[in-house]
Amino acid sequence: MRTLYKQLLDGQISRRDFLQQVAVYGVTATSASTLLADVADAAIDPEADIVLREVTGNGADMLVESLIEANVKHVFHGCGGGINRFFDSFVTRDEFTNFLGTQEGQIVAMAEGYHLVSGEIGVVLVPRPGLPNAAGNILNAMAHRSSLLVLTARESKISSERRGNNELIEWDDVMEPFMKWLYKMDRTDRIPEFTRRAIKVATAPLGGPAFLGMTEDLYDDEQTATLVPQELFKVKGRIKPDPEQIGQLADMLMAAEKPMIIAGLEVTKAGAERELIELAETLGVPVSQGLSLFADFPTRHPLALGQYTKFMGFTRGCDLCVIIGAQMPDEANYIITGPPPTDATLVHISMDPDLLGVALPTKLSILSDVRESIVALLNKVKPRARKRSARSRIQARTDVATEYVAKQRERMMSRAERKFEKTPITNARLATELDKALDNDAIIASEALFGVAEYFDAGVDAKLQLGPQPGEILGWATGVAMGAKLAAPERQVVALSGDGAFLFSNNLWSISRYKAPILIVVLNNRAYNINRAFNWLSGGAQAKLKKDMLTYLGDPDMNFVLYANAHGIEGENVTEPGDLASAIQRGIAANTAGKPYLLDVYTERWGAGGDQEWHPDISIADMAAST
Repeated sequence: MRTLYKQLLDGQISRRDFLQQVAVYGVTATSASTLLADVADAAIDPEADIVLREVTGNGADMLVESLIEANVKHVFHGCGGGINRFFDSFVTRDEFTNFLGTQEGQIVAMAEGYHLVSGEIGVVLVPRPGLPNAAGNILNAMAHRSSLLVLTARESKISSERRGNNELIEWDDVMEPFMKWLYKMDRTDRIPEFTRRAIKVATAPLGGPAFLGMTEDLYDDEQTATLVPQELFKVKGRIKPDPEQIGQLADMLMAAEKPMIIAGLEVTKAGAERELIELAETLGVPVSQGLSLFADFPTRHPLALGQYTKFMGFTRGCDLCVIIGAQMPDEANYIITGPPPTDATLVHISMDPDLLGVALPTKLSILSDVRESIVALLNKVKPRARKRSARSRIQARTDVATEYVAKQRERMMSRAERKFEKTPITNARLATELDKALDNDAIIASEALFGVAEYFDAGVDAKLQLGPQPGEILGWATGVAMGAKLAAPERQVVALSGDGAFLFSNNLWSISRYKAPILIVVLNNRAYNINRAFNWLSGGAQAKLKKDMLTYLGDPDMNFVLYANAHGIEGENVTEPGDLASAIQRGIAANTAGKPYLLDVYTERWGAGGDQEWHPDISIADMAAST
C-alpha cells in the first residue's frame, strides 16, 4: 500500500488504477474515494501570487536554492564523502545554519528531534560511506513516520558502475527499505523538481524519510532552472472515514459492557489528543498506550491504563477493543506485546492501510485520519450519551475503569516506593525525582528503557515524551534531544539513555560544540538489561547455568562523567538515592546557565539474572603470553 500511495502522489499511476489496486487490500470504495477527494498531489490556490525564480548555477547551488525555497532553516550533516562541495555553495548563504555530527546516525537523530518538536522537515546530508551508520536511525525515523530529507552525493556519471571502493554498493537499493520514496538525480536542471518532490512525499501524511542521491559531476555542471515555491506542492486534506462504519462503531461503543481503546502514534501526529480525551470521557472508556514514541493519552488521566501488554488485568472480560492510530498489538512486537483482548470484538482505525487487516480478524477496519474518525464518532455519540438511558451505563463503565486505574497506580507506586532507598538506584526513583524537578512542559527524549516512562506526567498539557523509540535501534536519545532543544530552546530538554545505548553512539561532541544546554542522564546498570531479562524468562542454558554470555557490561565499569569531561561537559556520578534530587537540581542550574550537564546514575539491574555478574573471562594478552 505504501508503494501505491507513493505512485499516486508521484503521478506514476492514475486515480482509477489506484482505486482498482487498493481494493485488493480490502480498502472500501468509500474510503479510497475519500482519499482521492481529500489528498491532492499539488494544492495550488489559483488566486495566490505565485513568484517563480529563475536561477543559474551548479548542482549544489540548485540544491541550496531549493532548500531555501522550501523555508528550510537548518541542515544536519556529516563530513566528507561527496558532500564537501555542497558547502562551497552553502558558505555564501546565511538563510540557514548547519550542524555537524561526528557519527552519521547522530545527525539523523538530531534532524528527527528537530522535526518532532518543530513540525518542520529535518534535512540531513550524509556522506555516502556514512549511509550504513545512518541507516539505524533512519529506520527509527521510518518507524516513527518522521519527515526527513536524506541527501547524499556519489560517484560521477563518467565513472559510474565501475564499482570501485565504496561504490561496490548501489546505495539506492540499500536505502529503499528505509525510505518512503527515493531517487538518484543526474541532471542539474531537474534538482529543484526532485527536491520539492522529495519534501512533498516526506511531509505528506503520515510522513516518513525521503532519499535523494546526486552524482558528483553535477557540482561542475552549470544549468538554469525555475524554482517554484514549495508551498504549492504541499499535500493537504484529511482522509475522512466512511460514515456507515462510524455509525456501526458508535453503536458498538454505546452497547459494549467493557470496552477499551488502544491509542498510538497517529493520534499525536494528527493533533487528536484532546479529541481522544473527550471521546474517552464522554463514553467512560479507558485508554491504553499502544506502539508509539509519544504519550498519546495523558499518563496521569483517570482513564489512562498505561502501556498495553497482554498481561494487563483490565483485558479480562473486555468485549470491545478499538485500536486508534496504532499497530495492532501482536506477538511480533518486542515492546508492546500482544495479542489484544482475547474475547473482544476488534475495530482498527488507521490512515496506513498496510497496518489494517494484517493477522487478526477485525470487525471494522477504518481507513481514515484518526482525528477525523474521532471527531465523527464524537458527533455520533455525544447526543446519545446525554440521554438518561445511557448516562447510568456510561457512569458505571467510568467507575469501573477509574477504580481499576487508581488501584493499579497505587500498587505501582507502593511497590516502587518500597525500594526508593535501595542502592543501586531504581529506575522508578530516578524517573520520579526527575518528574518532580522538571518543568511541566519539559521534553523527555528516552531510549530503550523499561520501567521509566510510566513515572512521568506526560501527554497534552504536560511533558512531551519522545521515546522509547518503537524502531528500537540504539544510539538515538542524545541526538534527538539536541534537535529538540534547537526546535524549542526555551524548554527544558532531558536525554535519558541506558549505558548500553550510550555506548552504541552518543552526541556529546555536537552538544558541546553547539552549546546545547541539555540534561543528559545515563542509567548505568552495567548491562544490556532488557535483552537479558526478557530472554532469560524463557529459560535456556544461560539462565540455568547463570552464565551471561552477551549482556553484562561491567569489567570495565564505565565512568561516563569522565567521558563527558573529555567533551568539555561537566557532570557527576550519583550512587545514592538521597543524592539524586540535589544532583538533578545542579544539572538544571547548569542548563539554566547555558551549559549541558551529565548525570551518570548507578541504577539497578532487574529481572531474571539481574544479580549475575559472570561473563566470559577472556584475555588476549594472556593468549599472547602463552604462545
